[in-house]
Amino acid sequence: MTPIRNPFSSTTLLLAALLATSAFSTTAAQTPTVRDVGTDSVVVVPGEIFEAGSFHRFFLGDNYRAEWTTPIKVPVLNLRTFHGGLKPLEKGGGAQTISLRFVAPDGSEFVFRSVRKAFTVLPEQYRGTIIWYIVRDEGSASHPLGAVAAAPMQAVAGVLHPTPVVAMMPDDPALGEFRKEFAGMLGELEERPHVPKDGTGFAGASKIIGSDTLLGRINTDARTQVDTRALLTAREFDLLIGDNDRHPDQWKWAQFGKKDDALLEPIAVDRDKAFVSYEGLVMSIARLVQPSLVTFDRNSPNPTHLFANAGEFDRRMLGSLDRTAWDSVATSLMERITDPVIDNAMRALPPEYASISPRVAAKLKARRNGLRDAADRYYHELWRVADIHGTDADDQATVVRSGEGLVDVRIQSGNSAPYFSRRFDLGETKEIRIYLHGGDDRATVEGNVRRSIPVRIIGGNGTNTFVDLSTVGGKRNPTRFYDAGTVQDVKYARDTVDEKINIDNAFNHSFNRRPWVRAYGELLPPLRDNGTTIRPVLGVHSQRGLGIYPVVGLARYSYGFRTVPYSSLAEADVAYSAASTRFRIRSNLDKRFEGSDVHLPVTAHMSQFEVVQFHGFGNDVPDLRGSLYDVRQRQWELNPGIGKSFSPVSDISIGPVVRYTTTDSLANRFIAQQRPYGFTKFGQAGLRLKVHLDSRYVPDTLKPRFVLDVAGAGYPAIWDVVNHYESADGWAAA
Repeated sequence: MTPIRNPFSSTTLLLAALLATSAFSTTAAQTPTVRDVGTDSVVVVPGEIFEAGSFHRFFLGDNYRAEWTTPIKVPVLNLRTFHGGLKPLEKGGGAQTISLRFVAPDGSEFVFRSVRKAFTVLPEQYRGTIIWYIVRDEGSASHPLGAVAAAPMQAVAGVLHPTPVVAMMPDDPALGEFRKEFAGMLGELEERPHVPKDGTGFAGASKIIGSDTLLGRINTDARTQVDTRALLTAREFDLLIGDNDRHPDQWKWAQFGKKDDALLEPIAVDRDKAFVSYEGLVMSIARLVQPSLVTFDRNSPNPTHLFANAGEFDRRMLGSLDRTAWDSVATSLMERITDPVIDNAMRALPPEYASISPRVAAKLKARRNGLRDAADRYYHELWRVADIHGTDADDQATVVRSGEGLVDVRIQSGNSAPYFSRRFDLGETKEIRIYLHGGDDRATVEGNVRRSIPVRIIGGNGTNTFVDLSTVGGKRNPTRFYDAGTVQDVKYARDTVDEKINIDNAFNHSFNRRPWVRAYGELLPPLRDNGTTIRPVLGVHSQRGLGIYPVVGLARYSYGFRTVPYSSLAEADVAYSAASTRFRIRSNLDKRFEGSDVHLPVTAHMSQFEVVQFHGFGNDVPDLRGSLYDVRQRQWELNPGIGKSFSPVSDISIGPVVRYTTTDSLANRFIAQQRPYGFTKFGQAGLRLKVHLDSRYVPDTLKPRFVLDVAGAGYPAIWDVVNHYESADGWAAA
């Protein structure tokens, strides 16, 4: 679900439309194959509502409309004979996918998921609006049977998965209470990965757990480990097929054998978004705000955009694999997923798609050829800042600095072998953060080097002992330690900022198990703390004398360790009034500091918008129109300051303000005839106090918002000011 960033800008409607485009899910997964669904068959159109003309397609894309609107012949599920007979258990699914679980006589379970998705993700007030129809139409961005085509390729890649088949649910009394809702529904049937009480588990597994259970175990017990190379294979396969919905809940974990310390194998489930492609002009604009609305093209998109709801999961689970491992897995996949394998995968689709599928196959082959480069790009994005996590047991971390920017990190519990071991290179990683969490932990840092990667070690609850024996460039104690000694008030929770509207992103962030941060007098959930983001600044405003005018710009946010809500902001925008042929350029800079509520804001502008017309002074002057009263003025202003924040988005700041104004002295203008104080050229300098209050500092929520801006300034009698004066202004919005 895509967040609404700014309810006061002109992009609100577009962002609301984006709110649910990523929520059209088609759940499917893949390994044991479902066979012999039934002997009867029907011809059905998967999604006739996605039929559209060329005008509609220009704005909202071709997407997979051809696949959705092509009649296909599918078998009818025989509930009485399939796998010895299926008995419905319970309805499942969320706001998008409707599903029905079945159990077979041998204890095996199967899931039937609708191909057409439910549409209940937007608030009810949007029903029937243009936003409603745009969001519903974006269901065509998902391939209706992408999971079916992905299954044969996953098998070749060696990724554990259930294999779906397309079928029509019969109108059968055996459905019981579910008959009315599911009879006649087109869906995908697949085995549900689980281990029955009696019998063989999915793919021969002795135990299968979900990601929630896995997270609890890796947080507390170092013996729980995942086959990271198998997971990396699956994740690079996701990159190949452009699946942008691989958050932690899209995985199960299989144990083979009876040993509790056996490596857990990943099972990829819910393959809804294979080949997803948000096309058309509207989505191209939307991508500026929400980059995860990717297209499926010959070249892979930015992996951090594609995996927006899984990046923290990857950083946690793949942390022990270096660049060589990533490269070798990509090479192996490129060798396995050959052209015949891709062509065979397309033949798994209904034969009616034979004339359509080659376009997907051609893109897959091109992406396969570029997989190594795409994986390498994602690797560098993930490990620019390395977050390494210990457990709640008594852990011991050993950090050794060596060579030219090399750092070896090992973590072990007690006297057991290290459960984490990896070498980091300054050429790839700019900072290492080691979170040791609960338990009585110990960390030792060694090595005397000329340069090295900055290292932070965060102890967490327990009694923590830190020793820094290293030097960097002759400087002693270069390592930053947090939570030394006995600590007991560190808080962890899944309730991150994203959970306010998106549980999938909250689950993703839970895998990067960072403690809550004390800032602005309260305890805040962990926010983004590394990397940069560039966002568009878009708006449409109106003002008397200027008419309606657009505002376009960019904002660059940099994030750092415990700098809330960001480390620095650099923003610039341009506004142009065609009605008056005037323009304005603004910039805004802000620097925040670790663990501090003090920040350094700077604003500047060059504007022709400040004075547009002049009729004289006082409330009684006539409001006359015409070019006689036009004013051509240009104002430069610089306002650096120092601020104290009350929350991530509310503050008070004070600082000098310098303003210089020039006014054109055209003879045929009223202002030139009157020549008021400050006419032609005028410079002034003073002191400005600003207060900004915002009721909503969690950005990705839909709750009501109130914003208040108040400013006051004083200008002494210096420069061109004859008599000192004060000014005040403000605005509010809700």
